[in-house]
Amino acid sequence: LHDTGGRPLRGVRVTEVVVDTPSELVVGVVSTKKLSVCPGCGRSCRRVHDRRRRQIRDLEVSGRRTVLLWTQRRFVCDECGKRHMETHPQFLGGMTRRLARRLVQDAQVMSIQAVSRRHRISWHLIMGLVTDWSGLIQSRRRRRRCRVLLIDETSIRKRHRYVTVAVNGDTGEVLAIVEGRSKQALSRFFIEQGPRWCHSVRTVVTDGSRSYRAAIQRYLPRARHVLDRFHAARWFTQGLTLVRRELQRRQPPGVKPAFEPDLFRARFALLKRHDHLTGAERKRLDRLFDTHLRLQVAWDALQELYGLYQADDLEGALEALERFSNLYQTGQIPEYHSIVDTILNWSTEILSWHHNRRSNGPLEGINNLIQTLRRTAHGFTNPHNYAARGLLLT
Repeated sequence: LHDTGGRPLRGVRVTEVVVDTPSELVVGVVSTKKLSVCPGCGRSCRRVHDRRRRQIRDLEVSGRRTVLLWTQRRFVCDECGKRHMETHPQFLGGMTRRLARRLVQDAQVMSIQAVSRRHRISWHLIMGLVTDWSGLIQSRRRRRRCRVLLIDETSIRKRHRYVTVAVNGDTGEVLAIVEGRSKQALSRFFIEQGPRWCHSVRTVVTDGSRSYRAAIQRYLPRARHVLDRFHAARWFTQGLTLVRRELQRRQPPGVKPAFEPDLFRARFALLKRHDHLTGAERKRLDRLFDTHLRLQVAWDALQELYGLYQADDLEGALEALERFSNLYQTGQIPEYHSIVDTILNWSTEILSWHHNRRSNGPLEGINNLIQTLRRTAHGFTNPHNYAARGLLLT
């Protein structure tokens, strides 16, 4: 008995071919082992009390449904007199282990319903295999110490239900997908991991979630909390966007043309770093700055905020922050008021990036895979199934 890769089913001997049709193949098999270990006393047993036939599903052969008729023996222990059924390492319940592995592999790229139709096996049985396998993977991963922890949220149902994803930053493996995005949700994960594991975490990277920060301060007091630079950059651009929207409006709402075309078309170029601009984009912005001086002040302020991450070290970042403060104090960009408050509130986490330059980039890639999985499955309603499927992606 060989699979598609030519690997044999070890410890099994074929005795007969019961059914051999274009749609089905049924083969009689027996175990090659002569002894069995008594589960009661641990002694080896040789005496067979009786035999029973049991159906075991196997991988398809040339598209045919394949069933093994296993002649399972019941042994009698000469030491304690108890009877027990023999087991086989290649059989898992009512299927072979290689079929179970194939089902789990297919579930990584297909919906459970599609796997069920392909192999003609119950949806609940396949989902149970996926859940058990993901549980083993999660248990093994979470026993290891983690020095860099990445935390972010992703949606199970957009704008309605969310889950928190925790990833080992060193290995890129998903540690847990926890229902919710609150302090309590992340705290449950830390409590399950235990204080010894929490003390081993040296760096934790998150977005600007106050709930996550509260849980980290409570359970990871020794870890350095770093704010993800891409979330911080999104905060930085909000002030310039507000200035541009105010300047581009030419007429009251409902009157056309509502926007100044040149300002509206430059909305993406305005958000770029100065060293990422092309020559044509730079000329376009220079023309706009000649007409709108306040837009240039806001753009210069944004570039200084970008300088927090362009600096080579913490001292250079503080210098860029000081230059931004000088521009802000001119009073021409009140749209940056809320941004300044946010920077002051998260200053420690923003500047901590210069200690190890960690980001949530690997986690964002994993979230993209999880969202692709959600679309492949046409959505999820059970967060536990969502977590089980997501853990198999890495």
